[in-house]
Amino acid sequence: MSTEREMLGLYVSAHPLDGTEHILTRNRDTTISELLGSGRTEGVVRLSGLITNVDRRMTKQGSAWAIVNLADRDGEMEILFFPATYGLVQHALIPDSVISVQGRLNERDGVVNIYGQEIQLLDISSAESGGRPPVQLAFSAYRVNEPVVAELKRILTAHKGESPVRLRLGTPGRTVVYELGFLVDPASLASDVKGAFGPGVWLGVT
Repeated sequence: MSTEREMLGLYVSAHPLDGTEHILTRNRDTTISELLGSGRTEGVVRLSGLITNVDRRMTKQGSAWAIVNLADRDGEMEILFFPATYGLVQHALIPDSVISVQGRLNERDGVVNIYGQEIQLLDISSAESGGRPPVQLAFSAYRVNEPVVAELKRILTAHKGESPVRLRLGTPGRTVVYELGFLVDPASLASDVKGAFGPGVWLGVT
């Protein structure tokens, strides 16, 4: 991942949650770092942030549940969705989604996590570039090399517009989202991206 990060770092300009602070603030009681620093170990709390990983598991009885890693701008925390709740929220447990989650604090062996009770998907598209939703591109990490990065940069530069660009970089077991420092015209960009890298790279405007 360090190689990809180094090459993409030529034009990665922001954190996926940049510009969303007002949306996150409206949909939480506290930040993750404030919560962890408060020493609280019980009670109900509401957080908001980016799902960075979803670990789906099965109980011995065959019931599905999940451990979700939630990150905001200054921290990360595990949210546990046990079977009764998991069945209600599993459709929304998608890596790279931005959510608000309410749950009960739990402390075990000095580690604090949250037993999730309910979640809400948050639309952050209005936070980007004057409200324009981003163009989404997807690459597998093994495809990213210097010639590919150079060609992608050339194409994005040639199609200036007002829509921001996100690149989803897939690695085994994880997807990392990069906010690229370009504003583009999706209508003219699509054909060049598909022609250069294949139709599967273009996820469209979402």
